[in-house]
Amino acid sequence: MKKYFFISLLILLNGFLYAECYDLTSQAECEYWAGLCEWNEDTNQCEGIGGGGGDGGEIDYGPYQYEYLTESDGIRLSTLYNGTLLYYPIDAESPYASIVLIDAFSDEYGLQTWAQFYASHGFIAMTIGNFDPEDRDLDLAGWDYEDRAIGLLDAIETIKEENVRSLSPLNGLIDTSSFAVSGYSTSGGGAHIAATMDSTLNAAVLLNPAVLFLDSLNCTEEMAYYCLIEEHLNHEVPVLIYAGENELGELAIGYDSVWAPVQYDYVPETTDKVYFESAGQGHGSSYFPVGEVGNYALYWLNYYLKDEQNYCDSLISRPESTSAFETTLECFSLPSYDVNGDGVVNNSDFTMLLVFVLNADTSMGTSDINFDLKTDIFDMLILSDYLQNL
Repeated sequence: MKKYFFISLLILLNGFLYAECYDLTSQAECEYWAGLCEWNEDTNQCEGIGGGGGDGGEIDYGPYQYEYLTESDGIRLSTLYNGTLLYYPIDAESPYASIVLIDAFSDEYGLQTWAQFYASHGFIAMTIGNFDPEDRDLDLAGWDYEDRAIGLLDAIETIKEENVRSLSPLNGLIDTSSFAVSGYSTSGGGAHIAATMDSTLNAAVLLNPAVLFLDSLNCTEEMAYYCLIEEHLNHEVPVLIYAGENELGELAIGYDSVWAPVQYDYVPETTDKVYFESAGQGHGSSYFPVGEVGNYALYWLNYYLKDEQNYCDSLISRPESTSAFETTLECFSLPSYDVNGDGVVNNSDFTMLLVFVLNADTSMGTSDINFDLKTDIFDMLILSDYLQNL
């Protein structure tokens, strides 16, 4: 009976999905949630789908090998999320900035491709699992968006403890002030709520998110007091919001009031925010870090977690694969000609830049004078002209 209670609650909330796809026992119920679930004719079961993949390109993995840790390796246990995979790069430049990810209804393996992608580019990326409502014997509040937000924030504490755990391979290698949260679909909503709960977060990456807040003052009884209004998203944490052009057509009626475009509009104009809508894609447009979807997220983390200002121009340039793109981000960077950071611009800066170009070394952001994400002859020409005009 409890299974059918949850399914009834789904309809009542017009899209607030408590149950796993496998809890939907009929093909009709499964097809009602097309875009999140699909009916397997061979097994006669309803199964979750990931879908999509941005612009149809490939995953652009980075230069670093990576490993992962689980609770069996000694990392902190938590009752606020259900299992974890903590991916970390090998021999990347430390201290490492971190991102925590959670899938819509899956276990900790759900977004591991994103975690592997981030780790290969020098970030710590920790995935956490959801709880099965029947295992938790949940009440009406349930394992909802706020629970997922709390789980994400608690996972950050797990990462911080790795920085001081004596047997951890990450001991002393973690930037304990640089964190982002991310989630897919309803857990993207959880990540967005985390941004409203913790202003110290550096950024959020919301993968096709839907979000509802439990608010008995502003939400109606018909929606079990869950809704989304502008006041709910009044925060200052930079948010990257992914969506698919065809997304709403795949989902149940009622999602349009809680989905990505509305969330973008409700976040204050004074907050750095991006709406990235993949052309021709649906609800799974950002489930994998494919093509421009993955690369743009990487620019986002480098800019907000590592403070690499040279990525700003790439963030305000509309990706070719988008059907819609909006942002409040502005770039005010001016060329920095002090390549060696000694407070004086002179020939020694040109000499150092020449060495960088000859060695294809981009480790110092000050060497990329024209902010094109490359250190090359064009940077040398700009610095040469500047020195001649001193």
